[in-house]
Amino acid sequence: MQGFSDHKFDDKNKDFLQWLNRQWNIEFECVRRDINIQGSPERTLSRVVIQDKKGSLFLLEKFLKSKFKIRLDVARAIEYLNGNGLKEALLYHKNKDGEFLPFFKGFCFQLSPFLDSTGLNRPDYLLSSQMGKNFAEFLIRLSNASVNIDRKISFNPFSIKNYIYKLFNDMKVHEPLVYKQYRPFLFFLERQFMDVHDDLPVLFCHGDLHPLNVLWNHDQIKAVIDWEFAGIKPDIYDAANLVGCAGIENPEGLGMPMVVTFLKEIQRKNIFSEMGWRFFPEYVLALRFAWLSEWLRKEDSQMLEMEEAYMEILMDNMDILRQEWKLPSSA
Repeated sequence: MQGFSDHKFDDKNKDFLQWLNRQWNIEFECVRRDINIQGSPERTLSRVVIQDKKGSLFLLEKFLKSKFKIRLDVARAIEYLNGNGLKEALLYHKNKDGEFLPFFKGFCFQLSPFLDSTGLNRPDYLLSSQMGKNFAEFLIRLSNASVNIDRKISFNPFSIKNYIYKLFNDMKVHEPLVYKQYRPFLFFLERQFMDVHDDLPVLFCHGDLHPLNVLWNHDQIKAVIDWEFAGIKPDIYDAANLVGCAGIENPEGLGMPMVVTFLKEIQRKNIFSEMGWRFFPEYVLALRFAWLSEWLRKEDSQMLEMEEAYMEILMDNMDILRQEWKLPSSA
């Protein structure tokens, strides 16, 4: 028995419950299986909402030992951001020894307060100017809170250019039909974007910012979750991922109030470089290859077909998008 039997919480395991109490001083009351947990379940072995005898709710997550370093870096990054005023970065609880990830029988565990969310009305959120403004304000505060974070925490470098080339090499061997289907988008990016990619200015980024990784109070951001891909990336990374995810909901969303207000507000604050804005539409397209990889992994033929159609829309409408978003030319 290892606390989570078959990676599910075992509330009859006295050894684990006693360990839980020793680590975080939690007097366990019950598992709240009636509560839906937002965010991707695939980033943990298992996760569960637990309630203590005072009625407080916590999210308890279980990880393989191999995940220890990345989860520790995430916890330390969130601590840094929260300490610099970014309260939407929800702190993990340290145990009695000041550790973020104590071990129980070979697995590491992480504990955080559980916050509920009013959920996301899809795709109607694309009509919300207020949501776009709130996303812009979050990225502005993230930029301010993360100053010098790379002096405290080392992050593995990430290059979407290298990611795309590796993906195409893999597809050529294992998915030759998909490789052929998606080559036009690679050729498009190779006209200019790939050559300048390595010169794009960088910032600390969340790494997976989109509406489903937010805990909402209607259109207000309570907390941003799933920081596993956080790190130093091109300054436009989070904005491009957010806009790209809005467009896959509905391509018309690229010109609807959430996206347009978001881009207007964030341009007004000048936190991104002029070079980043010049290649912003291309970066939106480039980041879709990370999602393509996800659809391939899941063997999701419907999303593969949808992604190809969406990439074609992006590629064929770069000039229109630049005008709509009031961006400088890439020339």
